[in-house]
Amino acid sequence: MRSAVSNLGTDLAAVAVAGMLVGCAQGSFAMDLKVAGNQLILSGPVVDGDLGKIENALARVPTIDTVVLRNSPGGHVATGYRTGETFRVRGFTTAVSGYCYSSCSRMFLGGKSRVFTDDYPPEYTHVGFHGHYDGSGHLLTKLVDSFGLEDWIIKYSDGKADPALVARWINIPINIGMIHFYHPDLLKRDGVSTFMCQGTEPRARSVIGCESIHKTALDLGIVTSLAILKSNDQSDVRVVLPERPKASGFAAVDNVAVVPLTSENGRREYQRFLAAEPPRAMALSPDGKNWAWNAGEFDAVVKALTRCAQRSNQTCELYAVDDDVVWTPN
Repeated sequence: MRSAVSNLGTDLAAVAVAGMLVGCAQGSFAMDLKVAGNQLILSGPVVDGDLGKIENALARVPTIDTVVLRNSPGGHVATGYRTGETFRVRGFTTAVSGYCYSSCSRMFLGGKSRVFTDDYPPEYTHVGFHGHYDGSGHLLTKLVDSFGLEDWIIKYSDGKADPALVARWINIPINIGMIHFYHPDLLKRDGVSTFMCQGTEPRARSVIGCESIHKTALDLGIVTSLAILKSNDQSDVRVVLPERPKASGFAAVDNVAVVPLTSENGRREYQRFLAAEPPRAMALSPDGKNWAWNAGEFDAVVKALTRCAQRSNQTCELYAVDDDVVWTPN
């Protein structure tokens, strides 16, 4: 992921985790496979050939009964289906750690038991479903139909998924749109933990502004239990996560008018920050002349503060982290 800094033009599309390889047939890198006790931990984009590597790992370690899916944007279509089906035949538990989108979501749905982990904060832990897309991110209806995606999802949700809702999410027109499922006991906005995003919302990389769906991941069979699974390498994950500052109550995060920046260019950059997907952080210099933001990386706070200080030669302060303003006036 890139950082955006004052006086530096940054392509917003490069910032969004959801825009990386979602629905593509191939990626530049294969999934990373790691065995930790009885768990197989898979992370990164899904590519053709990953199923063979997974089967080899399972053959080498026959005691594996749980698959942890971590921070995957998805990728190769057929591999997602076939891997999910393999997990179901083996009776595995699947668990989401961080984000799991597109083809990864079908791998997740293949688990006989399906749960969330608490490796990452609740706002970073979710499963995202949508249809199949071409290289430019546009829906391929014929591919959706040829794979029988709607029936597949209903079957692997143990018959609990609402057909009308599934039909909507598999026909989202562009690939940055998704239905997002969060743990309903750990993250709610106005009592809702499921959000349908078309990808055309003003803040297209955030569920803020997306349609609220009043059915939970458990209601729709996306997960089978609200029990939390602890990944066997959780301590390794958490050691790199910075402490998240608390909201100050100074202002709503999308109130651009009150951000203490001295230029219109800075305010435009703040609007770009708002459109980026968490994890994200915006830092400002004390004089309001310089800024820096980072998104899509779990060390976004550190990177935003560091870049802001480098450019301003001042000690910068955080203004916003994710969906909260954390800054207070001196």
